[in-house]
Amino acid sequence: MASDSSPPPSWMQRQDRLVRLARCQLFFVGGAPRSGTTWLQYLLDSHPAVACRGEGLFMKHLAEPLEAMMTARRQAIAAKNSAVFRDAAGYELPPPDDVELLLGTAVLAALERHCVGKACRAIGEKTPENVFLYARLKRLFPGAKFIGIARDPRDVLTSAWHFFPRPPPDDEVAAKTAFIASALQVLDNGARTMLSLTKQFPSDCINVTYERMRAEPAAVAAQLFRFLGVEDSDTIVAACVARTSFAALSGGRASGGTQNGAFYRKGVVGDWRSTFTPAMSEMILHKLGWMYPSFGWTP
Repeated sequence: MASDSSPPPSWMQRQDRLVRLARCQLFFVGGAPRSGTTWLQYLLDSHPAVACRGEGLFMKHLAEPLEAMMTARRQAIAAKNSAVFRDAAGYELPPPDDVELLLGTAVLAALERHCVGKACRAIGEKTPENVFLYARLKRLFPGAKFIGIARDPRDVLTSAWHFFPRPPPDDEVAAKTAFIASALQVLDNGARTMLSLTKQFPSDCINVTYERMRAEPAAVAAQLFRFLGVEDSDTIVAACVARTSFAALSGGRASGGTQNGAFYRKGVVGDWRSTFTPAMSEMILHKLGWMYPSFGWTP
């Protein structure tokens, strides 16, 4: 990293650094919001040879704007060719691959900043919607890996209900029912995509659950570290688990102590019973019940 008095690296030097970075073990973390993606990110980042930050927002604020920008540029060049250079060859239109080139470069430039001050063997990023971008990232970076996290959707929706601010409803049952209905299709799409990716890239995708992370944090941590090709000794695993316990991340609160509106609200499994009625649970299970055997949950 250049000091304040040093000249910035040249374009060629920067490209060389990005090429070296691309040869490291890249990975991307995704899952439904409020399913434990941030906890998982912190667990991975706590390893001395892993850098994992969030959220780079590669899909919404890089991939989609780049596509729109390149479409507009292609249209502008085509119009200029037609109006000014109709009797000549005109300017060659940018191919779709230019978007991938720019996206891959931007992703690597973002990941490079994660490694400052750390001897990294694995470099990753967490954004929940990475689930939907991973197949494209895999084409850009064939050696990349994906880590997904899933959580009982009833607990996901409970956590979201208490975390995202809203005015007090006049009819709480109606408000909760409408909230659940608005989220079911997105949760369904995300879970199906996650499982499809695992089937498509079985050696490069792994899914964990919030429930297993709560029950066996050390076993999950060791499994993930092995998946990324970094050391999984008992000493490192224990230190990472301790640094990312609920108490450590919540500022000292024990799991089970509720603080609505806090990012780490309660840290327990099955809390949906404190918020949703049995009828609401059935509404969720009717749409998403297929997920439970897939992820090892009991409805």
